[in-house]
Amino acid sequence: MSKRDELNKLYDKYHDNFQGKEIVLGDGNVECKLMLIGEAPGKDEVRLAKPFVGAAGKNLNEFLGFLGIQREDIFITNAIKYRLSALNEKTGRIINRPATKDEVAANRDYLMEEIHVISPNLIVTLGNVPLKSVMGSYNISIGTVHGEMKEVEILGQRVNLFSLYHPASIIYNSKLQDVYMEDLKKLKDIVENI
Repeated sequence: MSKRDELNKLYDKYHDNFQGKEIVLGDGNVECKLMLIGEAPGKDEVRLAKPFVGAAGKNLNEFLGFLGIQREDIFITNAIKYRLSALNEKTGRIINRPATKDEVAANRDYLMEEIHVISPNLIVTLGNVPLKSVMGSYNISIGTVHGEMKEVEILGQRVNLFSLYHPASIIYNSKLQDVYMEDLKKLKDIVENI
């Protein structure tokens, strides 16, 4: 069975398990060396049925440009593949919300199987939620492991993991800008050698 067929089978199970959710599945090159994992899709991702589009896509394009790689060369997914939303009482609008521990846990097996199928040389997590999911630990924090290479075991496979702050976090916290750029420089060196 091809990787694409295995993914489709996995995604069918995901759809069955999370019926009624606004689901956006992984996208990209299934024969990639680099797999990027975000937290969850937002409204633009749901509208276009593709991860990391809209404002997140602009961040991603800058990120990939810095690394010197093309979107079509990587596989992009989220730790949670449906929109995490809530009603903003003040505005009456639907907004994104953080993932709960239970949601991370309920989605983890699907992410592990997705990584196993893709078998990348390197996984890059963006933010806390994908880091916690990949590591299987809720005690780990991006603030303590960002910019570090770790080797993790995923369903019997050894995979290299590099953790970054989410690109959007530097919009909200300008103090992270320099740290983020230093981490990106480290990642660029790693990517050039995978």
